[in-house]
Amino acid sequence: MKKVLTVVGGLVVGAVVIGVAVVVITYFTSKKLVCEANEGNITIMYNDTTIKGYKAKGMSYNLDEQKKYAEQIGVEAYLTEFETWFNNNTTNGSCTRK
Repeated sequence: MKKVLTVVGGLVVGAVVIGVAVVVITYFTSKKLVCEANEGNITIMYNDTTIKGYKAKGMSYNLDEQKKYAEQIGVEAYLTEFETWFNNNTTNGSCTRK
């Protein structure tokens, strides 16, 4: 029984480490659109072909839906449209690409 728990514990720890590594790699290897406003902040991580992830505070964002939309119209067009939406719908909102 003790051996089984050790194996299961090792698998769980391994899965967590792999998950954290994927998130860190995605964050540091992606281009970013950083948008900040009084209502909240959002950072959209992307590459030339897709939206890879996001980080938000005070805002909601449907990654799956937005990713599909960005792939339909193209990432550059999506980012331009998102930036315009953000600037028009927030107080003192601004976005920068990094």
